[in-house]
Amino acid sequence: MDDTIDRAGHPARPGLPGANGPAEGLVRSRTRTADTSARVYEALRNKAINYELRPGAHVNELALAAEFKVSRTPVREALKRLESEGIVTVVPNKGFFRQPLDIELIRSLFEVRIAVEVLAVRLFCKRASDVDCEALRAQWRAAKAGSADLAPAAVEKDEAFHVAIARGSRNQELVRLLSDLNSRIRFVRTVAMANRALRKVTSVDHDPIIKALCARDSKRSAELKTRHVGLTLDDATGIVRESVVRIYLGEEDG
Repeated sequence: MDDTIDRAGHPARPGLPGANGPAEGLVRSRTRTADTSARVYEALRNKAINYELRPGAHVNELALAAEFKVSRTPVREALKRLESEGIVTVVPNKGFFRQPLDIELIRSLFEVRIAVEVLAVRLFCKRASDVDCEALRAQWRAAKAGSADLAPAAVEKDEAFHVAIARGSRNQELVRLLSDLNSRIRFVRTVAMANRALRKVTSVDHDPIIKALCARDSKRSAELKTRHVGLTLDDATGIVRESVVRIYLGEEDG
Protein backbone atom coordinates (compact mmCIF):
# COMPACT_ATOMS: atom_id res chain seq x y z
CA MET A 1 0.00 0.00 0.00
CA ASP A 2 1.31 3.40 -0.96
CA ASP A 3 1.46 5.49 2.22
CA THR A 4 2.55 8.77 0.55
CA ILE A 5 0.66 11.61 2.23
CA ASP A 6 -0.65 14.69 0.39
CA ARG A 7 -0.90 18.23 1.85
CA ALA A 8 -4.40 17.60 3.23
CA GLY A 9 -3.10 14.65 5.26
CA HIS A 10 -4.74 12.00 3.05
CA PRO A 11 -2.97 9.16 1.24
CA ALA A 12 -1.93 10.20 -2.23
CA ARG A 13 -3.71 8.48 -5.09
CA PRO A 14 -1.74 5.60 -6.54
CA GLY A 15 0.17 6.50 -9.66
CA LEU A 16 0.16 10.24 -8.92
CA PRO A 17 3.11 12.16 -7.49
CA GLY A 18 2.87 13.18 -3.82
CA ALA A 19 3.14 16.70 -2.47
CA ASN A 20 6.84 16.82 -3.21
CA GLY A 21 6.69 14.95 -6.49
CA PRO A 22 8.19 16.06 -9.82
CA ALA A 23 4.92 17.51 -11.15
CA GLU A 24 4.60 19.98 -8.28
CA GLY A 25 8.26 20.87 -8.60
CA LEU A 26 7.74 21.66 -12.28
CA VAL A 27 4.72 23.86 -11.48
CA ARG A 28 6.68 25.76 -8.86
CA SER A 29 9.59 26.23 -11.25
CA ARG A 30 7.32 27.60 -13.97
CA THR A 31 5.61 29.91 -11.47
CA ARG A 32 8.96 31.29 -10.31
CA THR A 33 10.02 31.83 -13.92
CA ALA A 34 6.77 33.66 -14.74
CA ASP A 35 7.09 35.81 -11.61
CA THR A 36 10.67 36.69 -12.50
CA SER A 37 9.74 37.60 -16.07
CA ALA A 38 6.87 39.82 -14.88
CA ARG A 39 9.08 41.53 -12.30
CA VAL A 40 11.83 42.23 -14.83
CA TYR A 41 9.33 43.49 -17.41
CA GLU A 42 7.72 45.96 -14.97
CA ALA A 43 11.08 47.21 -13.71
CA LEU A 44 12.50 47.61 -17.20
CA ARG A 45 9.34 49.29 -18.49
CA ASN A 46 9.50 51.80 -15.65
CA LYS A 47 13.14 52.56 -16.43
CA ALA A 48 12.24 53.08 -20.08
CA ILE A 49 9.18 55.31 -19.63
CA ASN A 50 11.05 57.43 -17.06
CA TYR A 51 13.92 57.73 -19.53
CA GLU A 52 16.47 56.15 -17.24
CA LEU A 53 17.23 54.46 -20.56
CA ARG A 54 18.16 57.52 -22.58
CA PRO A 55 16.53 58.21 -25.97
CA GLY A 56 18.31 56.41 -28.79
CA ALA A 57 20.72 54.66 -26.40
CA HIS A 58 21.77 51.05 -26.83
CA VAL A 59 20.23 48.75 -24.20
CA ASN A 60 22.93 46.70 -22.46
CA GLU A 61 21.22 43.36 -21.76
CA LEU A 62 24.10 41.95 -19.70
CA ALA A 63 24.24 45.02 -17.47
CA LEU A 64 20.47 44.87 -16.91
CA ALA A 65 20.64 41.16 -16.10
CA ALA A 66 23.31 41.90 -13.51
CA GLU A 67 21.28 44.82 -12.10
CA PHE A 68 18.14 42.70 -11.73
CA LYS A 69 20.14 39.64 -10.58
CA VAL A 70 18.63 37.40 -13.25
CA SER A 71 19.79 35.58 -16.34
CA ARG A 72 19.72 37.27 -19.72
CA THR A 73 16.56 35.38 -20.78
CA PRO A 74 13.92 37.37 -18.81
CA VAL A 75 15.63 40.61 -19.85
CA ARG A 76 15.42 39.59 -23.50
CA GLU A 77 11.75 38.59 -23.07
CA ALA A 78 10.95 41.95 -21.46
CA LEU A 79 12.69 43.83 -24.26
CA LYS A 80 10.69 41.93 -26.88
CA ARG A 81 7.48 42.98 -25.11
CA LEU A 82 8.67 46.59 -25.00
CA GLU A 83 9.48 46.41 -28.69
CA SER A 84 5.89 45.33 -29.42
CA GLU A 85 4.72 48.37 -27.40
CA GLY A 86 6.91 50.76 -29.40
CA ILE A 87 9.07 51.66 -26.40
CA VAL A 88 12.28 50.11 -27.71
CA THR A 89 13.38 49.12 -31.18
CA VAL A 90 15.68 46.38 -32.40
CA VAL A 91 18.46 46.83 -34.94
CA PRO A 92 19.68 43.61 -36.62
CA ASN A 93 23.12 42.53 -35.39
CA LYS A 94 23.22 45.47 -32.97
CA GLY A 95 20.51 44.75 -30.39
CA PHE A 96 17.83 46.82 -28.68
CA PHE A 97 17.72 50.61 -28.50
CA ARG A 98 15.48 53.01 -26.59
CA GLN A 99 13.15 54.77 -29.01
CA PRO A 100 14.25 58.36 -29.66
CA LEU A 101 12.23 61.10 -28.01
CA ASP A 102 10.95 63.07 -30.98
CA ILE A 103 8.17 65.50 -31.70
CA GLU A 104 6.28 63.26 -34.11
CA LEU A 105 6.13 60.43 -31.58
CA ILE A 106 4.77 62.74 -28.88
CA ARG A 107 2.25 64.25 -31.28
CA SER A 108 1.09 60.79 -32.32
CA LEU A 109 0.60 59.65 -28.72
CA PHE A 110 -1.37 62.76 -27.78
CA GLU A 111 -3.51 62.53 -30.92
CA VAL A 112 -4.41 58.97 -29.99
CA ARG A 113 -5.08 60.07 -26.42
CA ILE A 114 -7.51 62.73 -27.64
CA ALA A 115 -9.41 60.12 -29.67
CA VAL A 116 -9.58 57.74 -26.70
CA GLU A 117 -10.63 60.49 -24.28
CA VAL A 118 -13.37 61.79 -26.57
CA LEU A 119 -14.82 58.30 -27.00
CA ALA A 120 -14.65 57.82 -23.23
CA VAL A 121 -16.69 60.97 -22.47
CA ARG A 122 -19.28 60.14 -25.12
CA LEU A 123 -19.78 56.67 -23.66
CA PHE A 124 -19.76 58.08 -20.13
CA CYS A 125 -22.66 60.35 -21.07
CA LYS A 126 -24.61 57.34 -22.34
CA ARG A 127 -23.70 54.70 -19.75
CA ALA A 128 -22.55 56.21 -16.47
CA SER A 129 -24.94 56.26 -13.53
CA ASP A 130 -25.71 59.14 -11.21
CA VAL A 131 -23.57 57.32 -8.65
CA ASP A 132 -20.65 57.46 -11.10
CA CYS A 133 -21.15 61.21 -11.47
CA GLU A 134 -21.19 61.79 -7.74
CA ALA A 135 -18.10 59.60 -7.31
CA LEU A 136 -16.29 61.64 -9.98
CA ARG A 137 -17.25 64.89 -8.23
CA ALA A 138 -16.10 63.52 -4.87
CA GLN A 139 -12.81 62.29 -6.29
CA TRP A 140 -12.03 65.68 -7.81
CA ARG A 141 -13.07 67.57 -4.67
CA ALA A 142 -10.65 65.44 -2.66
CA ALA A 143 -7.88 66.01 -5.22
CA LYS A 144 -8.39 69.79 -5.10
CA ALA A 145 -8.41 69.84 -1.31
CA GLY A 146 -4.67 69.14 -1.19
CA SER A 147 -2.01 71.81 -1.29
CA ALA A 148 -0.52 73.07 -4.55
CA ASP A 149 1.15 70.05 -6.09
CA LEU A 150 4.45 69.74 -7.84
CA ALA A 151 4.39 68.19 -11.27
CA PRO A 152 4.53 64.45 -10.45
CA ALA A 153 1.60 64.60 -8.01
CA ALA A 154 -0.39 66.86 -10.34
CA VAL A 155 0.05 64.39 -13.19
CA GLU A 156 -0.98 61.50 -10.93
CA LYS A 157 -4.19 63.27 -9.91
CA ASP A 158 -4.94 64.26 -13.50
CA GLU A 159 -4.45 60.69 -14.71
CA ALA A 160 -6.74 59.35 -11.98
CA PHE A 161 -9.45 61.82 -13.03
CA HIS A 162 -9.33 60.78 -16.68
CA VAL A 163 -9.17 57.06 -15.90
CA ALA A 164 -12.25 57.44 -13.67
CA ILE A 165 -14.14 58.86 -16.65
CA ALA A 166 -12.96 55.95 -18.81
CA ARG A 167 -14.22 53.49 -16.19
CA GLY A 168 -17.59 55.23 -16.27
CA SER A 169 -17.74 54.47 -19.99
CA ARG A 170 -18.15 50.78 -19.07
CA ASN A 171 -15.53 49.88 -21.69
CA GLN A 172 -12.54 48.09 -20.21
CA GLU A 173 -10.55 48.33 -23.42
CA LEU A 174 -10.75 52.12 -23.21
CA VAL A 175 -9.46 51.95 -19.63
CA ARG A 176 -6.59 49.73 -20.74
CA LEU A 177 -5.69 51.91 -23.72
CA LEU A 178 -5.79 55.11 -21.69
CA SER A 179 -3.69 53.60 -18.88
CA ASP A 180 -1.08 52.47 -21.39
CA LEU A 181 -1.01 55.88 -23.09
CA ASN A 182 -0.70 57.60 -19.71
CA SER A 183 2.36 55.57 -18.81
CA ARG A 184 4.03 56.30 -22.15
CA ILE A 185 3.52 60.06 -21.96
CA ARG A 186 3.90 60.43 -18.19
CA PHE A 187 7.48 61.70 -18.32
CA VAL A 188 6.67 64.31 -20.96
CA ARG A 189 3.53 65.40 -19.10
CA THR A 190 5.50 65.71 -15.87
CA VAL A 191 7.94 68.00 -17.65
CA ALA A 192 5.03 70.04 -19.05
CA MET A 193 3.37 70.26 -15.63
CA ALA A 194 6.51 71.85 -14.21
CA ASN A 195 4.91 74.99 -15.63
CA ARG A 196 2.71 76.27 -12.78
CA ALA A 197 0.39 78.11 -15.18
CA LEU A 198 -0.30 74.90 -17.09
CA ARG A 199 -0.93 73.04 -13.83
CA LYS A 200 -3.51 75.65 -12.86
CA VAL A 201 -5.28 75.64 -16.23
CA THR A 202 -5.36 71.84 -16.27
CA SER A 203 -6.93 71.78 -12.83
CA VAL A 204 -9.50 74.48 -13.58
CA ASP A 205 -10.64 72.59 -16.70
CA HIS A 206 -11.90 69.62 -14.71
CA ASP A 207 -14.94 71.28 -13.12
CA PRO A 208 -16.67 72.23 -16.40
CA ILE A 209 -15.85 68.76 -17.79
CA ILE A 210 -17.61 67.16 -14.83
CA LYS A 211 -20.58 69.51 -15.22
CA ALA A 212 -20.98 68.65 -18.92
CA LEU A 213 -20.58 64.92 -18.27
CA CYS A 214 -23.19 64.81 -15.54
CA ALA A 215 -25.58 66.89 -17.66
CA ARG A 216 -25.14 64.14 -20.29
CA ASP A 217 -23.98 66.79 -22.75
CA SER A 218 -21.87 64.60 -25.01
CA LYS A 219 -20.99 67.33 -27.52
CA ARG A 220 -19.84 69.83 -24.88
CA SER A 221 -17.91 67.12 -23.00
CA ALA A 222 -16.05 66.13 -26.16
CA GLU A 223 -15.21 69.76 -26.96
CA LEU A 224 -13.86 70.39 -23.47
CA LYS A 225 -11.82 67.18 -23.43
CA THR A 226 -10.31 67.92 -26.84
CA ARG A 227 -9.25 71.39 -25.72
CA HIS A 228 -8.00 70.09 -22.37
CA VAL A 229 -5.75 67.36 -23.78
CA GLY A 230 -4.72 69.62 -26.65
CA LEU A 231 -3.03 72.06 -24.27
CA THR A 232 0.04 69.82 -24.18
CA LEU A 233 -0.18 68.84 -27.84
CA ASP A 234 -0.12 72.49 -28.91
CA ASP A 235 3.31 72.98 -27.34
CA ALA A 236 4.81 69.60 -28.29
CA THR A 237 8.01 71.12 -29.68
CA GLY A 238 8.81 73.09 -26.54
CA ILE A 239 7.90 70.19 -24.25
CA VAL A 240 10.10 67.73 -26.11
CA ARG A 241 12.98 70.22 -25.92
CA GLU A 242 12.47 70.62 -22.17
CA SER A 243 12.19 66.84 -21.75
CA VAL A 244 15.57 66.32 -23.40
CA VAL A 245 17.10 68.91 -21.07
CA ARG A 246 15.56 67.16 -18.06
CA ILE A 247 16.85 63.76 -19.18
CA TYR A 248 20.42 64.86 -19.73
CA LEU A 249 20.80 67.64 -17.15
CA GLY A 250 18.33 66.53 -14.51
CA GLU A 251 16.66 69.89 -14.00
CA GLU A 252 14.22 70.09 -11.12
CA ASP A 253 10.54 71.01 -11.09
CA GLY A 254 10.04 74.74 -11.26
